[in-house]
Amino acid sequence: MPFSIIQYYGKSDKGRCGYCRSTSSAITHSFHSFTLIPQDYQELLDRGWRRSGHYIYKPKNITTCCPCYTIKCNSQEFKLSKSHKKILKRMNKFLRDGVRPNIEQEKEKDESFQEIVDIPQIKKAEININEIKGDKQLENPINTLMIKENQIQNTPQKASTSFQQQPNCNETNPRRKKAKQLRLERKKAKYEAKGQSYEPVGLNLAQQKTSSEKTIREFIGEVEESNCHKLKLKVVDVNSEEFKKSLNQSYNLYEKYQSVIHNELETKDDFLEFLVNSPLKKTANQSSPPDGFGSFHQQYWLDEKLIAVGVLDILPFCVSSVYFFYDPDYSFLSLGTYSSLRELEFTQRLSEIIPSLKYYYMGFYIHNCPKMKYKGNLSSSYLLCPETFTWVNLNDDVRNLLDIAKYQRLNRNPEVVDANEFKESNDLDGVLVLSENRYCTYKTYIQVNYSFRE
Repeated sequence: MPFSIIQYYGKSDKGRCGYCRSTSSAITHSFHSFTLIPQDYQELLDRGWRRSGHYIYKPKNITTCCPCYTIKCNSQEFKLSKSHKKILKRMNKFLRDGVRPNIEQEKEKDESFQEIVDIPQIKKAEININEIKGDKQLENPINTLMIKENQIQNTPQKASTSFQQQPNCNETNPRRKKAKQLRLERKKAKYEAKGQSYEPVGLNLAQQKTSSEKTIREFIGEVEESNCHKLKLKVVDVNSEEFKKSLNQSYNLYEKYQSVIHNELETKDDFLEFLVNSPLKKTANQSSPPDGFGSFHQQYWLDEKLIAVGVLDILPFCVSSVYFFYDPDYSFLSLGTYSSLRELEFTQRLSEIIPSLKYYYMGFYIHNCPKMKYKGNLSSSYLLCPETFTWVNLNDDVRNLLDIAKYQRLNRNPEVVDANEFKESNDLDGVLVLSENRYCTYKTYIQVNYSFRE
């Protein structure tokens, strides 16, 4: 019968925080894991633990400087956002044409379609109160909006004191048509020129959006043999011979990433300890994916060059992202976000084989850390409540709670409690303890080693 073998360190006070860089405010519980069964590590993840090599730790959220909430995404419910599609298209275009995209030009193009012309729609307007001072009319949001509109139009006229005094938009300042409307009109004109009737497609937008929503797999499937570049992803077991063949390439990439992105020097031993050595016991059976449960590297090969690596743990109910590093020369491809989409798609494929393996764990979500907020941009994401250990949808209500205070009981139902809360001391009696190359139950261990105190 397989066992997980660990050495518990206990609680450490006033350690260095890797997020806010404080030298004496991080408080964690931790232990060293010699070996871990995948099921045991899955249960630890669902209790707020996380691994770094063989080191397993859990922040004491209620007192630590940066509360860390375990975050996961349901891959079967995930929907691509506009920004996600843009990144996928950018990669496809680069693979097809071999031309480095102009990110600034893309931003300018986006901004040109976001100019506000509909005055009553306050939520869509760009209101910058700091640019206008000394005007009491700023207390009225409509007046503030009209001032901004006058600035956009570069006209010298002053803002009106009431909305009714504004000229009729339909008479003197016609509303500019949106790009989508212009495309529909051009398409309609082509059909009419051929003597055919054309019915606009956007009449029932909600239904059409659901049926025509492209998936990650459809985007990455848009590859052609004539592409200038070929991108190939390989998932390799960290204990396999195939992995050993590319070990030096992986380390060189990691060293470059740490030096350029984080301004840190990492040795090969650091790399092995942090991202290669794993306590997870490789498990392959009827309930596992073809490659089994365990630790893997998802390698991104551009032609014959390794440009990125995602370190993953495949567990009974999830794919857990441990770390990701990439070649800084390719940062124009937004590889961080691109990799999360590819890892989500990988999870979706595994869930087709093992339906229960449908979650993508992204590590910790730290609301007051700007570098971590991107994790919350994935739809169908959930945070682990640090008190009830139940999952709560990451929506605006939860974000507002975390804006008020960085530590929160996320499950607001006072009747919900931790179903696995430790209550009785005899719950430990059956736990096995390894001592001097022998193991026994915790109850026996206490009786043998501490009986003299009684």
